[in-house]
Amino acid sequence: MASSPTTRRRSRRPADQYQLALPLAWLTETEFIDAMRSRGIAGIRRVRYRPNRSRLVSRSADRLTLNLHECFRGATEPVLDAIAAFLRGGGRMEERLAIEVMRSWSDGQVPGDSFGVAARSGSPSAGTREQMAFLTAAYRHFNRARFDGHLPDNVSMRLSQRMIRRFGHVEYHRRRQDARAIAEIAINIDLLLEGNERPLIDTLLHEMAHIEAWIVHGHRGHGQPWERIAQRVGCEVNSHSHVRVRRRRNGADVTHVPDLDALVELVRQPASARTATGLRRFARTR
Repeated sequence: MASSPTTRRRSRRPADQYQLALPLAWLTETEFIDAMRSRGIAGIRRVRYRPNRSRLVSRSADRLTLNLHECFRGATEPVLDAIAAFLRGGGRMEERLAIEVMRSWSDGQVPGDSFGVAARSGSPSAGTREQMAFLTAAYRHFNRARFDGHLPDNVSMRLSQRMIRRFGHVEYHRRRQDARAIAEIAINIDLLLEGNERPLIDTLLHEMAHIEAWIVHGHRGHGQPWERIAQRVGCEVNSHSHVRVRRRRNGADVTHVPDLDALVELVRQPASARTATGLRRFARTR
């Protein structure tokens, strides 16, 4: 699940970086071309943002079209510099450094392959043992309560400190005989901070809906199969969230363990009550 797109230019970060909206930038095709031109990359007439590509950046044979993974819509200035350096091809060392920057940017946002390198399933979780026990218990509770226990009971779960513009993701997998499976669910560890209870629930249900859509329908993405499931289980039916969440201060460790019973009670509240509670918590964190 990703943050909400916006066509506005970057804005300055608020002085209080603990409370930070995830949408930091969203580049249109024209803005991306302009960014490349300002860095000396000429001749690009079209930019195509595409999901689920094994190569995150490529140029068409006629050199006029730049194909990009959609994660680069939110590229920061250093990432734009790296893309330009990669396209410029100034030398092996420069290209290697550029790829490293682009990989670092994509790792926290895009599950799956990056420049042909295998996905990092099985990466260590950033969470404590208690946090992982909570996350597993929450998954199993909502599997029973919202999915009638039809999802796999033992799914690898991971808390990520590297996600920047994503709340979570599911990594898909195929076993022998083409059987569909799930390699892992990864959740942004910032969602475990106090005040992020509702986004945490919504993100978990969002990713669990992806699991059902994949295993039952063979569907990846946010098309109609996923939308029907999301509506049924009660999570936000969007690929991008408009929710503001609390963030760590300067990459500090997150040690808080949410209370599962309190989360379950929050879900049972009417929507109006949930909204009011969320607004009060938001006001306290500013």
